[in-house]
Amino acid sequence: MPFQQIFPGVYEFANGAVNNWLIKDADGWTLIDTGYPDKQQTILDAITAFGKQPGDVKRIIVTHTHPDHAGGLAALKQATGAPAWMHPIDADVVRGKTPMYRSTPSPGILPFIMYNMLIKKVPAYVPPAEIENEISDGQVLPIGGGLRVIHTPGHSGGHCAFMLERDGGLLFAVDACANVMGLAPSIVYDDHEEGRRSLQKLAQLNFNTVCFGHGKVLSGENAKKFNAKWK
Repeated sequence: MPFQQIFPGVYEFANGAVNNWLIKDADGWTLIDTGYPDKQQTILDAITAFGKQPGDVKRIIVTHTHPDHAGGLAALKQATGAPAWMHPIDADVVRGKTPMYRSTPSPGILPFIMYNMLIKKVPAYVPPAEIENEISDGQVLPIGGGLRVIHTPGHSGGHCAFMLERDGGLLFAVDACANVMGLAPSIVYDDHEEGRRSLQKLAQLNFNTVCFGHGKVLSGENAKKFNAKWK
C-alpha cells in the first residue's frame, strides 16, 4: 500500500509491520524512520509511487536506534542525499560509537512469544550512518509548521515522540507503545518503568490524531483512548 494521508500534509506508509511517514514542506519532504536494513527499497518504491523522487526527501528523522526504524538510514541517506536528525543517545549507536542495548520483553505471554518470533534473532546492529543534527526534548524543528521533539526514553534511551501542534495536533507516539491489536505496550523496552513514565507524559498532551511505529492511526474520539489508557 502506498503512502496514505493521515493528517494535513502528513502521509503514512506501512512498510511491512513498520510504519514510515512523510511530512510536506515548501522545499520538499521529511521522512520519519527508515525501516529494516533490507527494506529501504520498499520505501524508495513507495516514494516513487507517491509521485516523488528520492531527491525530494530533504530531511530524515530517526525516532530511535532499533533496526526496524534505523536500519535503512545509511542506504536512504545515500539515495536521497538528505541529512539526518536524531537524539544524541541513540545517534551514537547509529554512528557505531556505542553498542545497542538488548531490550527485554514486556510482561505477559504474548510479548514473550512475539519477542522470540520477531526480535530475538535480529542482530542488535544497524549499518553505521552519520547523524548531522542532534535533537533535544522540547526543541521545535522547522518541519511541517513546527514539529516538537518529546524525549520519551524507555523503549530505547534516546527514543523520541513528536508533536505537530496544528490542525488539532498530531502525535507521533512511535514505539512508546503500539496499536496492533488494540493499544498495548511495545513488545520490548530497555527500561520498562521509564517507558511507563514516558507514556504518562504523552497522555497529558492534547491532540486529535496519534500514530504509531506499529499499528493503526487513531483519530478524533478514538485518539482519546490513548490519553485514557496511559494517564
